[in-house]
Amino acid sequence: MSGTLATLETMTTREELHALIDSVPDDDIDAVVQTLRPFIEQSPRSVRPAFIGMGHSGHSDTSTRADEILRETGFGE
Repeated sequence: MSGTLATLETMTTREELHALIDSVPDDDIDAVVQTLRPFIEQSPRSVRPAFIGMGHSGHSDTSTRADEILRETGFGE
């Protein structure tokens, strides 16, 4: 077993996954497939992170009005 462990330590994650799948007993293949399927069938990830655009206020002069906005919110009082 120590040879297998040493080999697993030098593998990439993908190579390790392939090795693990290859070692799954035939009786357990269906359970492994059912476990992995949700990861593969996920909707594609958005190219842009979800937080982009969170602060869109609709105002184009926010930076010029920063002091006024801070005053209105009571910041620093």
